[in-house]
Amino acid sequence: MMKKILLGSSLFLFCSPALSAQLEVGPDLQAKVLNGKELEADSGDTVELVDGDNQIIVRYKSILDDGSKTKFFESKPYVFEFKSLGQDLTISVERFRKYKQAEKAFDNGKTRWTIEKPSGVSIPFRFDELPGNPGFLPYADLPKAVAAYNKKNGIYFEGQEIKDINQEVIVAVSDTGEVEITGDPITQLKLWYTKATKEERKTFRKWMIDQE
Repeated sequence: MMKKILLGSSLFLFCSPALSAQLEVGPDLQAKVLNGKELEADSGDTVELVDGDNQIIVRYKSILDDGSKTKFFESKPYVFEFKSLGQDLTISVERFRKYKQAEKAFDNGKTRWTIEKPSGVSIPFRFDELPGNPGFLPYADLPKAVAAYNKKNGIYFEGQEIKDINQEVIVAVSDTGEVEITGDPITQLKLWYTKATKEERKTFRKWMIDQE
């Protein structure tokens, strides 16, 4: 039976826009985090998307043929970013029968993913392998790994949009070593804040209060 996964507030700067379209999770997939919020959505489940930019973390899991036996295969999580324009979508990956076939495809980064409308038309998306947290169980805390990924890549949520600060702020260094930063001041502040450590952010917030 198909079930719906409803999300609460996000871990990021996300302004609770109206929910509209749904994303169906394709065969042999699990959706683990949507817009910063942890969830458990298996094959055939649907999750609610916001009307605009969305970020979802998905991983492939399946029992596959391995010679005369079967073997469980689980991929690393992948980060997908795409835009929902009010239409229901389905995320899917090519089907595998053999363990070594899946292992080779994921190891070589040549796995074929699709995000499609009900009509079968694919929509554009970006995806990347999610680095794990340091330690023995790198994916035990997926929201933490996603937060670290977004911080490293200058990604944050603002209203219904996913912002990539690295694309909005350009840092250029001349031959003489002079640094020139282009982009509006607010965006520049956001860039440095996302790059700062927890202690540096604390120091910066204290400095801001002292300026009032």
